[in-house]
Amino acid sequence: MSVVVIRRVQHAWADRARDYRVLVDGQQRALLGNDATVQLPVTPGEHKVRMQIDWCRSRDLTVNIRHGEIVRLECQANSNPLAMLLYITIWRANYIALKTVTS
Repeated sequence: MSVVVIRRVQHAWADRARDYRVLVDGQQRALLGNDATVQLPVTPGEHKVRMQIDWCRSRDLTVNIRHGEIVRLECQANSNPLAMLLYITIWRANYIALKTVTS
């Protein structure tokens, strides 16, 4: 079995009291709070990971994971007070930043 580890970076104000939904291959697998980490067992192969809150989300991140491998991801809100209206409307597919990190 392989594992995807997702860490949500602490944010001072954006979504601080709300959880992000963690979707793997279109299926909700977990809820992720502010400054929290989740470990998800997955089968080896290619998977699409996405974070979502209400109608806002991250872009899909494709991970190709080998047997026994651990892939580490990190997410955080992209928004700032001045651009919040844009991030919840026009840029809603980029509201959450999701990236691969090396340990």
